[in-house]
Amino acid sequence: MNGSKKCFAQVIGGFNTRLVIPVYQRNYDWKPENCARLFDDLIEVVKDGREEHFFGSIVSQTPHGERVIIDGQQRITTVFLLFAAIAKQLKDGVVTSENPHRADMIERGYLVDEWARDEQKLRLKLIKSDSAALEAVLADACPQDPSLPAPELVMSSSVTQNYLYFKDRLVSMPVSVDQLIEAIEHLCVIDITLDPTDDAQLIFESLNSTGLDLSEADKIRNFVLMNLDQERQELYYDKYWNAIELNTDYQVSNFIRFYLAAVQGKTPAMRKVYQTFRTFARRCYHAGADDALSIDTAALLGNMLEFSKHYRACIRPSGDGPVARGLARLRVLEATVAYPYLLNLLEYNRLGKVDDSGVARVLGVVESFVFRRWVCSAPSNALNKIFETLHGEAEKGVAAGGDYVEVVAYLLTHKGSTGRFPGDDEFAEAVRTRDFYRIGNRKFYLYDRLENEDSEERVDVIGGLESGNFSVEHVMPQTLSDAWRRELGEDCEQIHEQWLHSIANLTLTAYNSDYSNRPFVQKRDMAKGFRASGFRMNQWIAAQERWGADELEERCEQLVDRFLELWPMPQSSYEPVEALPEQASLDSDVDITGRRISAFSFLGERHAVKQWNTMAQMVMRRIYELEPAKVYALVDGTEFPASFFRADDAPGYQEFADGMFVRTGVSNYAKAILLRRVFEICGIDEDELTFEMPLEDVREDKRPIRDTQRTKLAYWTLYQEVAAKHPEFLEEFEPHKAAASHYSVLRLGSPAYHIALLINTQAGRTGIEFYVPSDKTIGHLAIANKELFEERLGLAAEPFDAKKASGVRFYKDGHPIKDNEEAWPGYIEEQLAWALEMKKVLTEIGLVARK
Repeated sequence: MNGSKKCFAQVIGGFNTRLVIPVYQRNYDWKPENCARLFDDLIEVVKDGREEHFFGSIVSQTPHGERVIIDGQQRITTVFLLFAAIAKQLKDGVVTSENPHRADMIERGYLVDEWARDEQKLRLKLIKSDSAALEAVLADACPQDPSLPAPELVMSSSVTQNYLYFKDRLVSMPVSVDQLIEAIEHLCVIDITLDPTDDAQLIFESLNSTGLDLSEADKIRNFVLMNLDQERQELYYDKYWNAIELNTDYQVSNFIRFYLAAVQGKTPAMRKVYQTFRTFARRCYHAGADDALSIDTAALLGNMLEFSKHYRACIRPSGDGPVARGLARLRVLEATVAYPYLLNLLEYNRLGKVDDSGVARVLGVVESFVFRRWVCSAPSNALNKIFETLHGEAEKGVAAGGDYVEVVAYLLTHKGSTGRFPGDDEFAEAVRTRDFYRIGNRKFYLYDRLENEDSEERVDVIGGLESGNFSVEHVMPQTLSDAWRRELGEDCEQIHEQWLHSIANLTLTAYNSDYSNRPFVQKRDMAKGFRASGFRMNQWIAAQERWGADELEERCEQLVDRFLELWPMPQSSYEPVEALPEQASLDSDVDITGRRISAFSFLGERHAVKQWNTMAQMVMRRIYELEPAKVYALVDGTEFPASFFRADDAPGYQEFADGMFVRTGVSNYAKAILLRRVFEICGIDEDELTFEMPLEDVREDKRPIRDTQRTKLAYWTLYQEVAAKHPEFLEEFEPHKAAASHYSVLRLGSPAYHIALLINTQAGRTGIEFYVPSDKTIGHLAIANKELFEERLGLAAEPFDAKKASGVRFYKDGHPIKDNEEAWPGYIEEQLAWALEMKKVLTEIGLVARK
């Protein structure tokens, strides 16, 4: 590798100079704002009288006499366009030069080699997608035959737009064109030329580690194509990469992220797609040569091309068959979380292992699963892991003799906790109570499905909603007029509050929303009203004489039945040899209290264990191997979670490295808090750690939930509903998901402490506590202020200062929980008020930061 300082014009100009941008480079994507910065810099060079202006480095190789640009193509292309704009404006007389031959000098010195063959006349060769735009620009700036009509510029290209931008800037610039050209010639660069033995990829990555980032797809394209000879670069780009770009609508980074999730069972963070891909390619597509880094490029790109076709089917489903219709519905449902699985499903179909009928049935199961979970507000973060691993789990079931479709249905209906497939009772209740009006883009899917179902005669609901010709209408209006109040009766306010945004009160209309506040009979009978409506959804409404609580209840139950038909709970005849475990990642909100562990996976490695203590020890051992300095700092530190570590053995601690011990004799909840904080310190994503827990611990069909557990679960489920009606509470807290537990946690922005709402089903009382797992300083500060808490909450404090945990706890007696459901809303309202007041006190004593 050789490098020297040169004038930029010297690098790009010259009689025999021809610059080639190889096909593995990204498209030209400088924006006008980038061009404006360059142009302004050149103006300053003139005004300041500077002799030179540093313009970065240019890295190139010269394998066949041409200069192949490894780094610098964006700057080279931009200056090339600026020269073209100058030549054009000089020839058109828009600007003038003291040298009457200046335009010809620019053309022959920098833009066109008049002695070369036609296909090589341009001194700059861009990649395929930019080449046509550049040729049109040069034909416009330097026409070889002025008698021919002006070429048609490619207006969708950045090449064209930046050329036009420079033409405009030249019209009113504050310096002469000769001064501007001189400033361009004063740009200086470090010109780096590589020897044939230099590692172009390594140098490319180093040079692009800062500044305007390459996309992950840019880096991957460079990785797979750069070290090939130029002939194969061109061949593979045309045959594979360009086809992948077209299949993915040029969203190649997104596609590769889903591709990696499909083939590896784990979705990388977008910033890690390139690194993950490189590791995957070298592990799975090693060419078997002496060079350990060599990959079978054709095989890898061929596999990616097939998967890109499946991706195309997901984002642009075409055709009228059941598979295309199923994919189209999932696209409208915005079920992108399922893409890793769908890619595998379609590849399984391509390989002939499941037929189209089976694929369509599976798509229906996935659709019901995703939609039911959305209706029931099940946490969406659990879906990533489910769909990453679903195909692999299904293949294991097939290998054991199961039918693929039956296995998939079994797997999805036997997920536990936050990964559950909501049953008919839960789904029906959610349909009755959910707000179906404020649902964003999901309205396109929902109302299209309700209106059209599986009919061959379809109404273009999506197009009508997008254009505004259709709208989702409240039958009972959002604002009650006097006429509506009279029609609803004395309970009008309660009816309005209960039913306003429910599915029972919503429908599709094509009439003007200005009429939406009219009385029901007028809305029914007017032009484009319910009776004149062509929507199936309005036929029953049109037959009603009035609209009140009875009609709402009847329509609600009708729609519940329709929801259950359109999104059924699948049945499966498959029975596995042994029960599958529930999986949960560290970043999920699955309650692991009292659960058993059967295995865990960390950083792609799975380990079978029987104790949570063993899991924590092994995870810390692996983290120490990765980040020994940071772990050492934890052991020697004073802030949380330093109290979980020590340099000598003690009861409740386990050694994970020489002379380093971690406290494992704590609750599962405390272990999770510890690991989350350690992961944060060490820069590890929480989803890198997943647990496997036996389902029989929680599933009713394996072991019935005890009455007490059922009561607790019901109480905290109602708590969710009550809290949702208190925006002042939701502004401060995010309620924990319902679980069969005696407490529900409220986070305070730090893993070192939290508030918990409490119930005691045996003693019949409710309560609240400020809980500190290990930091005695914080716990003792709270205890020292117990009188302030008592004054503000109106409850007697019960300080606790155990060996590890500390804090203050408050209970209110005379609150029976069992068989007293009618009193629960009042209890919960009181607990919400306690929580808000407790947070105010914690803020006043300096434990919680003020907003």
